Amino acid sequence: MASCPTGAIRGDMKNKTVTVNDEKCMYCGNCYTVCPAMPLADPDNDGISIWVGGKVSNARSAPSFSKLAIPFLPNNPPRWPEVVDAVKNIIEVYASHARKHERVGEWIERVGWERFFSLTGIPFTDKHIDDFDMATESFHSSTLFKWS
Repeated sequence: MASCPTGAIRGDMKNKTVTVNDEKCMYCGNCYTVCPAMPLADPDNDGISIWVGGKVSNARSAPSFSKLAIPFLPNNPPRWPEVVDAVKNIIEVYASHARKHERVGEWIERVGWERFFSLTGIPFTDKHIDDFDMATESFHSSTLFKWS
C-alpha cells in the first residue's frame, strides 16, 4: 500500500484484503514489484509493442538500439495470439531472406526499413516516427527511408 504513488490501494485489515481504486491507479507497476500476486491490468489500454534489431554486445559490430516494428498489439494473456502471430511472421520473413549467421538487425540494415515493412506486411504508421526531444540528432538530415 505504501508503494502506491497515487494512494490507489487501500487495505481492509479485517478481511485481510486490498482494493484498488481504478480511477486513482495509473498502472505504474510499483505495487506489482512489492507484491507479484497483485493483479495489474488495464484491459482497455494495455498493449504490447514489438521492437526489433537491438544488440547489446560488441561482437562483429557496435551495440545498437532496437526500433519499433509494431506499435500496439492487444494484451491477451495467457497465450497472446496476436503477439505470437506477429513475431512468427517477422521471424519467418527474416529466416527466408537473411544470410547465414546474419542477425535480425543486420538483415534489416542491409535490406532497409522500408523493405522490412514491405516484406513482413506490417503497416507503417505515424507511430513509427521518432519524435522524442532529441529526434533531430537521430534523424541526421532526413526522415525518409533509404533503399539499401
